[in-house]
Amino acid sequence: MSAWFEEANGANIANSELHPPQKRIRSAVWRYFGFRKKKGVIVQRDWPICRACSKVVPAKTSNTSNLIHHLREHHPTHYAEMQNMKHPDLLVKLEPNDDPVTPNPRVMDTLPADPEVEASSKWVVVPVSTDSRQVALTDSIVTYIVNGLLPLSTVENKDFITVLQLAEPLFTIPSRRDLTQNLIPQRTAAVKNHLINQMQNTCICLTLDIWSNRSMRSFFAMTGNFISNFTLQNVMLSCQRFKGRHSTDSICAVYEDILSTYEIKNKVSFIVTDSASNIIKAFTLFPSVTVVDGEEEEQDDTSDLHVVNTEEEIMYFPPERSPCFVYTVQLVVRDALNQVGSVKNLLGKIQKLVSFCHKSPLATEILGDYRLHPGNATRWNSQLKILKSVLNIPSDVLAQLECPVQLSPTEFKIVQELCVVLEPFEEVTDRCQAEKVVTSGLVIPCVRALRHAVRNMKMTGSNNLVSILQKAVDKHLAKFEEMQCFQMASTLDPRFKLDWCIGEEVITIKDRLMGKVECLRVGYTDYSAQPKKRPKLFSYMESQSCPSADAKALHDVIVYLNQPCLAEDVDPLAYWKGNQTSFPELAQLACQYLAIPASSAPVERIFSAAGSIFRPGHCNINDKTFEDLLLIKCNNIEQ
Repeated sequence: MSAWFEEANGANIANSELHPPQKRIRSAVWRYFGFRKKKGVIVQRDWPICRACSKVVPAKTSNTSNLIHHLREHHPTHYAEMQNMKHPDLLVKLEPNDDPVTPNPRVMDTLPADPEVEASSKWVVVPVSTDSRQVALTDSIVTYIVNGLLPLSTVENKDFITVLQLAEPLFTIPSRRDLTQNLIPQRTAAVKNHLINQMQNTCICLTLDIWSNRSMRSFFAMTGNFISNFTLQNVMLSCQRFKGRHSTDSICAVYEDILSTYEIKNKVSFIVTDSASNIIKAFTLFPSVTVVDGEEEEQDDTSDLHVVNTEEEIMYFPPERSPCFVYTVQLVVRDALNQVGSVKNLLGKIQKLVSFCHKSPLATEILGDYRLHPGNATRWNSQLKILKSVLNIPSDVLAQLECPVQLSPTEFKIVQELCVVLEPFEEVTDRCQAEKVVTSGLVIPCVRALRHAVRNMKMTGSNNLVSILQKAVDKHLAKFEEMQCFQMASTLDPRFKLDWCIGEEVITIKDRLMGKVECLRVGYTDYSAQPKKRPKLFSYMESQSCPSADAKALHDVIVYLNQPCLAEDVDPLAYWKGNQTSFPELAQLACQYLAIPASSAPVERIFSAAGSIFRPGHCNINDKTFEDLLLIKCNNIEQ
């Protein structure tokens, strides 16, 4: 080895006698180095020779550090030339019997440079990049990872790095540490500032819930609904770890902390939650006070002199709360199905049939293109989907399954009747949990539509189910008809107005709406309608030409209600946007009441996204990063 080394260093080797490596190479440094061949085979593969000075430099083809150092120290011109190569192309793989060649400059000028070579010309990213291309690509990577709920280690994936280096050699790929400590927190701060600006001058309706994943870790989530420029907005405010007991005080503490973060303490007008006792207690306006028997409340003689700042006290009153309407509909159906023994047994048989088909490869092959819908214990409408999927399969196909559970013709008929009975409930569920549409105006019309549909139902198999459904509708859904918020929402929905009212309700709701319009007109003065000042002689006369606030409110309400209702597929907010100048107070009330969600579906969608994060690739994610990822994903803002 030493003899060859001395011989090679002492010899003046021509460029034509040096050969490039036989395997595929990527570094541009090999333009300036080569190997000697003996009988067509490269000798001393770890000892390349410099084409400029014929000096042997120890290096492997996979490690070019010594070669780069040699050029920088002894051939600065070649080193500068190598650094200026911007977009190289892959070198052609040479065979052992190829003739000695000098690398093609055209090919070398388009070859991707070695990372060590390009290090000095990479875009700078610390502390803040000034290159617009670097910033744009970095933001795109953050968006790609967040929207796809990908592991943060994606930026360390070799294939991902290779693609980006080929696409843009100058781009500096952010590390996982950059994502967690800088990029994601910066994007989170931008999203929060955007939401704060959006919610500055509007009333907010909230949906909130507590959820536990499969690892029994609890999370508190909250979303906000509001109408901005007559467009319904749904934003995610938080989804964070909820540690400790789910007590009322803990719920209130997290709730108030989120409101403080977004500066909306005085803007929340309505809350939709589930019917858990701790959440109901947390949002009760006047909680009951327990008084010990035999103990009288002390009276303060000066209590009537105590001055109370009413505005300050009311500021902390919990807003009006409503249970989830869709979940209540689910309770109606579930209770009814569980109370009828024959129906419950039939549903059990069908569930066994579905489980058998999902576990049997032969049954799956027999079914072919037919699919049986899997059950979901938490959603009653999954049972309806199961029933429909069973009915879609021909009886001769079901007979070939050799399932121990078989349905008789009578049971098939009952299944058909069950589908007819449950279809109105499914339609109400789909309508009231739709995304980005007005749903509060549907609540009372849907309650009365269900009552009407159940009253006209008949089942040959079990009339008992119909009677139980009637009682369940009155028991669970009647409370929504008494809530003022939904009364006003249905009235201000131009698709319904007062068509849902019965008997004297028309006068009652009309007066209530007029009263709310009058409250908005307090302090409002229309100077254009003021009469001219009369002479002293006629000062006794009272002007009759200028309508009072009450008369104007009555006029607006009557004109609005006398107009024909819109079709059901028309957007109510588009109507109010076009009539905001004609009915300014009614349009303001519409933005307040039509923003209320009929269900807690918005927050349930947050939990669905949260569940997708808990995969093996996200096992090591911390609570803060989890919250930031969801906040960014669920609030798409233009960067």
